[in-house]
Amino acid sequence: MEIQTPIPDFEAIAKEAIDKSRRYAMVYCLNFFKDSFKKQGFTDTSFNAWENRVSPDYRAGGALLVSTSFLLESLKVLSGNKTYIEFGTYAPYAEIHNEGGVIKIKITKKSRKYFWYMYKKTNDTKWKAMALTKKDIMTVKIPKRQFIGESAKMMEGLDEWFFSFIVQKFKNL
Repeated sequence: MEIQTPIPDFEAIAKEAIDKSRRYAMVYCLNFFKDSFKKQGFTDTSFNAWENRVSPDYRAGGALLVSTSFLLESLKVLSGNKTYIEFGTYAPYAEIHNEGGVIKIKITKKSRKYFWYMYKKTNDTKWKAMALTKKDIMTVKIPKRQFIGESAKMMEGLDEWFFSFIVQKFKNL
């Protein structure tokens, strides 16, 4: 007497693998990117800590890029389908922080009034210097503090999860 075992539905297994891996990747990657804020740096092949502030912190001991947590909370899945997922943020200043760069700020009468207001409020000489500057444009260098992007460690984590998912599926056949 011969025992016949049913042929597994590999197509259903493949569909489930695609669906579950996509949902897992969304959550895993968003958490990976949000961890950059907790760790104060980004991990690609190795951890790269963010550059410290040049001027003293107005929030002594406060973490970089998390004054209001707006940038952190703005991370989300922008789009995606079965073959890709696009992560991003709607914060207008996210790109300059993630990639670094130079911004130019036009000095207006209104901004000078604000600088005087801040000087009177804080008695900090930097505000007085900004109010009295003869410059029409102020140049500010924003250091690169990457929090989102390609990461070898993140992809390793996804690969490990997917491999264990497939192994588990075939053990249960």
